[in-house]
Amino acid sequence: MGEFPRIWKNLVNSETGLPVVVKSVQKIMDARHHPDHISLHDEFELVYMQEIDRGTFYIDDKTVSVRTDDLLLIKPRIPHYLKVECTRPCRFVVLKFSFAQSDETNISDISANDFLSFISENNDFGGFFKLSSNYCSTISTIMQQIMHEDKSPDGESAFLRSLLTMELFVWLSRSLREQWETNLSTKGHKLQEILESARAYINNNYNNDISLSDIAGYVYLSTSHFARAFKKHYGTSPIQYLLSVRIEKAKSLLEETNLKVGDIALSVGFSAQQRFNDIFKKHLDVSPSEYRQKYKENLLNKE
Repeated sequence: MGEFPRIWKNLVNSETGLPVVVKSVQKIMDARHHPDHISLHDEFELVYMQEIDRGTFYIDDKTVSVRTDDLLLIKPRIPHYLKVECTRPCRFVVLKFSFAQSDETNISDISANDFLSFISENNDFGGFFKLSSNYCSTISTIMQQIMHEDKSPDGESAFLRSLLTMELFVWLSRSLREQWETNLSTKGHKLQEILESARAYINNNYNNDISLSDIAGYVYLSTSHFARAFKKHYGTSPIQYLLSVRIEKAKSLLEETNLKVGDIALSVGFSAQQRFNDIFKKHLDVSPSEYRQKYKENLLNKE
């Protein structure tokens, strides 16, 4: 199914919270229904238009035309309502979700805020997302499966509902990331900011066991899209840049300390000394020990 975005991965691996569906419901409306109030709630709302000839969502200060099979993700605390513009009944499914503590009783506002921040720090998409049609069929099927399990309160259904919710988030991740990448491709300055953020992440975490997927996930891009963009912008791949940062840090430690080569390897992010030796020699044509010896000899010659 693919990997979770960084923040969802953190949620799943921690005790702070897990994504849970708070409410699921199927609604039927037509043009005779006039909203008597504007919806405003603390949860995320995922809306799938099962059947509608013509309608308009009013979300915050924007209008969004909707048709059959459209999917909308509305952020928390965003005012919205639907107006059906035909007499034929409209059917749609709504899932409200948030993040619960590990005991699944308390809603975690902090997790929800983190979720919002990684989607778009500059709020490029506004208060909602119209999801990619590439994933509508899969996401809508999972939504309806969750609704079915909601009708059965037994323990087995609760377990299945949890699994389905996690699967739903994987596919939401794919759809949102696709839109995020499409949006960036039309905004060169924004992409540059993202790449600079990724490079800063490497500079700050070079001594940890980070991979290409970790770096790409940090800026919410697919590994392939991120790797291509990074190399085009900086003239080197993300991994080669990571290795060059590690080698530069290792050179400083070889010059300024008496640490053993094995300890230096570990301190700059290499899990094995032999790999460190191989990468170091590939970059500088000398081994770490030879580099240290030559550095000391050059210092003596200058005295």
